[in-house]
Amino acid sequence: MDFPRLPSRDTSGQKVVLPDDLDGEQTLLLISFDRRQQSLVGSWRGFAEELSETYDHFEYYELMVLGGRSGMMPSFGGGGGMSPGAARNKRHDNALMARVDKTALQRRLGLLGEGNIYALLIEDGTVVRQAAGVITPKTADALEDLLQEWREANSDWLDATASPEQTGDNALDS
Repeated sequence: MDFPRLPSRDTSGQKVVLPDDLDGEQTLLLISFDRRQQSLVGSWRGFAEELSETYDHFEYYELMVLGGRSGMMPSFGGGGGMSPGAARNKRHDNALMARVDKTALQRRLGLLGEGNIYALLIEDGTVVRQAAGVITPKTADALEDLLQEWREANSDWLDATASPEQTGDNALDS
């Protein structure tokens, strides 16, 4: 399923349009619907940071979805950034906020309500896998396997900057 275009803001108040502005060929998006769910999101954070250091093609973001019917962005105060309270609680630069109709977003992504957090793996704007709740060893292993498989499948393309002498052949020449 395609991830919908979703206007959001980063912690400095800069506009970010999901999924277009996300870094990484594979991107993990951790979605929460209530500030009290941050400990659940935190269960993913250390592992996601480790993966982003291991896999150059991978990034992750935490998206806090706030309710609102209009789809307009929340007022973040005079400077355009998050409120001082939210800024104090910010743990990293990958935090994003969006004010949208929560129910409509959940329906569009096939999420089962806002009582849980969701981890979505996105490639080229498409949700390719999703999980709900805290990270488990099984989910962590499955995510790392997907990242490894992607890296192996794309390694020939990633090495395209090497000269033909380094690769031993030039299969694209005719």
